[in-house]
Amino acid sequence: MAQWELFRRIWHLNREAAGGPKTWETGHIEGDKHHLAYLRSLTKERKQTDSSANIPLADMEVVVVDLETTGFYPDHGDEIISIGAVAMKGERLLLGDSFYTLVKPGRSIPPHIRSLTDITDDTVHDAPELTHVLSRFFRYVGDRPLVAHHSRHEREFLRAGLWKTSRRPFKHRMLDTMLFIRLLRRSIGNGSLDALCAMHDIPISRRHHAYCDAVAAGALWGKYLSLAQEAGYMNLRQVYEALR
Repeated sequence: MAQWELFRRIWHLNREAAGGPKTWETGHIEGDKHHLAYLRSLTKERKQTDSSANIPLADMEVVVVDLETTGFYPDHGDEIISIGAVAMKGERLLLGDSFYTLVKPGRSIPPHIRSLTDITDDTVHDAPELTHVLSRFFRYVGDRPLVAHHSRHEREFLRAGLWKTSRRPFKHRMLDTMLFIRLLRRSIGNGSLDALCAMHDIPISRRHHAYCDAVAAGALWGKYLSLAQEAGYMNLRQVYEALR
């Protein structure tokens, strides 16, 4: 209960500070053209490299991201309705370096998604559109790798979103929380965020809220990153080699 109260208080403090995580209300750039130009610049010189593979796990900086969407199939019309993210250094959550926004989709939100997320068509009526959001989000992320729990969902929607808005491929490095879990061959039950967080007494202050789920996934990433270091793994290159 003490841990739950700590997370609850952190969540409320984080929301109250400047109206929420620092990028909720920042980054309005002059006009759609500026946002679009930035997105189109992302892949001009970006190459997927292993530059982060040799960084000690204790010093590795990442951004843990979670998306809420209208469904599971971006290639069949489903769209992002919110993005939440939190930065980490090693196993430490950097709650002061976080991101959250609603996104205005180009379609109505299905009833089961409204029930699951508490996000309705009215909620997103005045939300920024995807081009604006992706521009702000990738400026926030910078060169830091992304992390997500069962990352295919986030990868596919970010891929589809970038292609839809700017005709650019998604080339950002994305890691999965399951990387260290598979490495350590730990019992994971059904592998869901709920099951794994319950296994490690990690509370989720509000399930199916993108920011809260990102914080929980970050805590999970930090837990297994610490276990990997205890097992003798010092950087991602050693992890990749062990998993071959």
